[in-house]
Amino acid sequence: MDNLLAPGNEPLVGKGKKKPKSPYGLREDGSPKGKGYLGLIPTGNGDEVMSEKSISVGLDGKEVLIPLIVPTLDKKEVDILKNHKGPVNKLPQKIIDKAVRHAQERMKSGKSPFYD
Repeated sequence: MDNLLAPGNEPLVGKGKKKPKSPYGLREDGSPKGKGYLGLIPTGNGDEVMSEKSISVGLDGKEVLIPLIVPTLDKKEVDILKNHKGPVNKLPQKIIDKAVRHAQERMKSGKSPFYD
């Protein structure tokens, strides 16, 4: 696992503005990823790692980006995520439901849905 690489950062964008830097890459909304709830997870191909995988969902009438990799997932569900190559809306509904419940609980407490 020593040779695994985290995804790289994005180059300069827009009018000379830099995107935030992160050793773990950037989320779809441009915010920096953290180490995630479960730490670095080797991807299915074994040459990279992921710390987060996100999905955009409707919560309280707003579109919100939330993590799919949450502490309530079991090993089989984490394995599905690390090997998944298609669109996130093709994931098992059980994984999405767990992510939504986890995000709702954190947001009710005034916290980010992400492990930041």
